[in-house]
Amino acid sequence: MMKIKNSVGWAGFLGASSVLVLALAAHALEAKLEAEQLNAVKTAGQIQLFHALALLSLSGLSEQFAMIFEKAMKLMLYGTIMFSFSIYLIVLKNTPGLEFFRFLWPVTPIGGLVLILSWVSIIVQSRKIGKP
Repeated sequence: MMKIKNSVGWAGFLGASSVLVLALAAHALEAKLEAEQLNAVKTAGQIQLFHALALLSLSGLSEQFAMIFEKAMKLMLYGTIMFSFSIYLIVLKNTPGLEFFRFLWPVTPIGGLVLILSWVSIIVQSRKIGKP
């Protein structure tokens, strides 16, 4: 089971690292990346921040409800890491010596699909609320 304190910690990590990435994108990376790459980093950072907040919100539910949404929380965490972090690494593929990150391209859409499934899981699992 994903313990609430663990999910709060992961939400904090995702939130802090997304703010760091977005700050870097706004200030330090603007001159170093092409417009398309910079846009990809900003999109990944925003998706990461939104899902950090969603994970934190789910973590704030009572223990009973958190157990109902455990699968959604795991999917959200894994999907966010797969989606956002694969984009961050793929952007580095044009950096000399880091070309091997090209192999990560299939991870991004899989991560996006996992994020969609996390939200679908919330819909499905919410039907259990109030049922014995």
